[in-house]
Amino acid sequence: MSTIVTDPLPDETGKPAGQAAETAPDWASSSRRMPNAPWSLLPALFVQTMLFVAPLGIMFVYSFWTSRNYEIIPEWTLANYRAFFDSWSYQSVLLRTLWTSAIITLTTLVVAYPLTYYIVRYTHRWQKILIGAVILSFWTSGLLRAYAWMAILGNGGVINKGLRLLGVIDEPLPFLVYSQFANILVMTYFCLPFAVIALYTSLEKMDWRLVQAAEDLGASPPRAFLHVTLPQTMPGIISATVLTFIPAIGMFFVPILMGDPKRMMIAPLISNQMEAFQLGLGAALSFIIALIVMGVIAVAWHYVEPRVDD
Repeated sequence: MSTIVTDPLPDETGKPAGQAAETAPDWASSSRRMPNAPWSLLPALFVQTMLFVAPLGIMFVYSFWTSRNYEIIPEWTLANYRAFFDSWSYQSVLLRTLWTSAIITLTTLVVAYPLTYYIVRYTHRWQKILIGAVILSFWTSGLLRAYAWMAILGNGGVINKGLRLLGVIDEPLPFLVYSQFANILVMTYFCLPFAVIALYTSLEKMDWRLVQAAEDLGASPPRAFLHVTLPQTMPGIISATVLTFIPAIGMFFVPILMGDPKRMMIAPLISNQMEAFQLGLGAALSFIIALIVMGVIAVAWHYVEPRVDD
């Protein structure tokens, strides 16, 4: 006895009923989930305006005003910007700050990448604990941590006292504190957690089977790293670079406490202008730094932003 199989009756579109249900347009379900876009953006726009746009706008306006007798004079002028571009001392401080921040960024990446690579690749059991230990430094005030480094590197600190007790030195090592070395060391310590977190997000998503496949095809470990691991973690490297370079530019208390007084950086210089009530000049210097920071972010975004092929 044969069985006759019939297709479901077609609907109004001419397709079987089951097929019509399966090919329902995606916009029908997504439109129900999509919130009212303009109203949903208001809280974020309010926060961004109050915390970022408004202070930047006030600073921009102040940069065109002058100060006399501890009063801000709302007279529009380019004198503050001319003072910066006409004075080599201001320009040298800015160049020194950028150069020092670049060294700190490179040093931080050199330390952070192997550390994060080891944590992700070889410590599966303790991975979360080790990353938590890196983040733990955020729980303590940065100023207290800077004073702790002074207790370690100072003339009467742990290192100098230990070396003197061992008979290695007779006088404290001069480069351990109030020097460019101390400034770079401590600022690298402060920036290290930011770089580790950024690199961790990329290395955690890494498909290590690709590295194994490259090695199976004859690639040496360094070659597999350069052609497989490094390209896939490049977004994390760029993010770590931005998250290190930008805080290093604006770091304030570390250069004051640990750095060489003769090699001033831009943040203490701006602070000195504000304390002297040179608000216009201080605002102009701050806005120049803000433009540099926005340029760095724009360049980084260009390389990190995902590409969508047509």
